[in-house]
Parts: sequence; structure tokens; C-alpha cells
Amino acid sequence: MGYIKIKFRNDSGKFEQEIQDVLDDMFHIASPAFTLCEHIWRPHTDIYETPDLIIVLLDLAGVAKDDIRLEVSRKSIKIFGKRDQHYLAGTTRYHLAEIPYGYFEKHLALHAPVDADTVQAIYANGLLEVRLGKIPAERERRIPVMGPRGGNNP
Repeated sequence: MGYIKIKFRNDSGKFEQEIQDVLDDMFHIASPAFTLCEHIWRPHTDIYETPDLIIVLLDLAGVAKDDIRLEVSRKSIKIFGKRDQHYLAGTTRYHLAEIPYGYFEKHLALHAPVDADTVQAIYANGLLEVRLGKIPAERERRIPVMGPRGGNNP
């Protein structure tokens, strides 16, 4: 039985990436150890919102805690890292290979500004939960527009 690779995608309109994926898949069929470039996979994600928090939940099964990185700004979050591939020695042949390995990355736009200093990230049972505290509307900084001589113009 030959090597089978299945991909589920939500991306549309990425013609160059699709061509690259087809070429990469052709080389994988010939030799699964050979790749043209490293794939970037995107973990499945849920986003929840409460009055005070935005909660992001990512499926990162098999990723070591030390291989996960987060970057947070007021209106976005980037979660990235890698999942190491497990190679089997000897004359093992793949019959099915659906689990993505290598570098992963997820960029998310947030629906409300968050306080990057209060972010909590908890990784357990293959799930990463990121809790982002919202900035209350009264704490958002409003800048008054001044007139040409420094006075306020209503």
C-alpha cells in the first residue's frame, strides 16, 4: 500500500501555496523523508469571549510546552512553535499520515483590546488555553484634538 496524505483546509485563494503543496506531496510519495520546504501547519482554534476576558483554546497535541511561543499586542495574538516528528527506524512504511509536524503558526485578530501584561497561558492535555483580560472602555486612552493655538475646540 502506498503513502497517503490527507489535508483539510479552510484557506481559499492561495494558488501559489496549493502548487507548492502539490509539488511537495509528489516528492513525499517518492520519498517521505524528502521535502522541498517546511510546511507550516495551523492548529485548530476556538475563541470565547466573556464580559472581562477573551479565551483562546488551541489543539496542540504532541507539542512540548517549551516549544510553544506567544506574542500578544492590544488587538492580536500570534502563537507559534514546532511539533517534532517521530521517525520509526527500519523498513517501516506509512499507510496513512495525517498528523502535521514541524513549524506551526496561528495569527488571530482580537475583537476587543486586551492588556498584554495580564495574559495567562496554560498548557494541559494537549490543549493550550490563553486567557486575555480585556481593557475596559473607560480605561482606553482618549486623546483630545486641540485647536491651532493649543485650546480645545468643541
